[in-house]
Amino acid sequence: MKVIDYRATNFRNLLCVEHQPSPAMNIIVGDNAQGKTNLLEALCVLATGSSFRTNSDRVLVNDQAEAYELSSSYEYDQRCFETNIKYNARTGKVITLNGRKTNPHHPDRLRVVVFTPDDLYLVKGSPSRRRFFLDFLLKQAGAEYGYHLDNYVKILRKRNVLLKKNQANTKTFKLTTEVFVEQAVRLVVARIQMVNLLDQLVGPLYQDISGENLGGLKLRYAISFPLDSGKINFENLRISMLNHLDTIKEQECARKSSLSGPHREDINIYLNNHPARQFASQGQQRSIAVSLKLAELMAIQQAKGEFPVFLLDEVLSELDKERQQRLLEYLQKASFQSFLTTVNLEKNQFADSQASIYRMSGGKLSGKE
Repeated sequence: MKVIDYRATNFRNLLCVEHQPSPAMNIIVGDNAQGKTNLLEALCVLATGSSFRTNSDRVLVNDQAEAYELSSSYEYDQRCFETNIKYNARTGKVITLNGRKTNPHHPDRLRVVVFTPDDLYLVKGSPSRRRFFLDFLLKQAGAEYGYHLDNYVKILRKRNVLLKKNQANTKTFKLTTEVFVEQAVRLVVARIQMVNLLDQLVGPLYQDISGENLGGLKLRYAISFPLDSGKINFENLRISMLNHLDTIKEQECARKSSLSGPHREDINIYLNNHPARQFASQGQQRSIAVSLKLAELMAIQQAKGEFPVFLLDEVLSELDKERQQRLLEYLQKASFQSFLTTVNLEKNQFADSQASIYRMSGGKLSGKE
């Protein structure tokens, strides 16, 4: 999957930006607050229908305008597609693909993987950050997961309302719990399978990025309830979760909240057989985070047959010189398209490369350097 061209109009400070990027590595250089991140954000909105920085489309509209518009041509599965998004505060958002109205879950939509400085806290941050990482990946890999996730969130809210109203002993609560468990286990099964795949992919990537070969990087999915049987399958998980919820019913009634399920689960990350969040150095944790994002890219490629586009926002400033160089060398050799923003760039880092370098200033993008 490669972006052929894209256009952003009245999107934050991008009044009118048109760009025909390289099919390989694109580097956007510029001072802070010039629009580099806005450019990546525009590509993310084109792909997913939403921003990685805000849930409000209103704040994406330039202060001097009433609407924004984004459009792009991209290549996927040896075909060319055109996507367009128009947003107006009065009329809402309209997404089209090849001229027809659609939604962000269309199987032929543009796909991206986004890396921001916040992702450097994937290792030592809260479990919610790792759950978001996993959910975003699974939604990119297939539309079915997003459908099940939406259903789970709805039934979780309903179950919590019943707990808050002290209705845990009603028939409605029992039926709601059964549906809750069914939806929960669908997510758990998908997450376990994806974490197993990421576990296979991330170790070699970590060695490439960090230069370390001291031991293994391992990922394990941590479910929120004990498994009654050694075999992990849908039925065993369903029965185990039902039994666990029955065991903790009094606690849930006291807390008036659902205490088990995908909304409380996590990914355990181990480096050299030790929990990475406690034993890995800051540099190692950051290399792990970069490796996880690259593994995400590989996982989507295995699921969809083609690589998504990789968007990296200001990652170089968070890495030491050696890790910077290793990441840049990896991206230059990669077969996927990437967009990387940075404040500073040493020319000798790209003396022999084919990377295309652009400059962003005041919301305007200049040609190749």
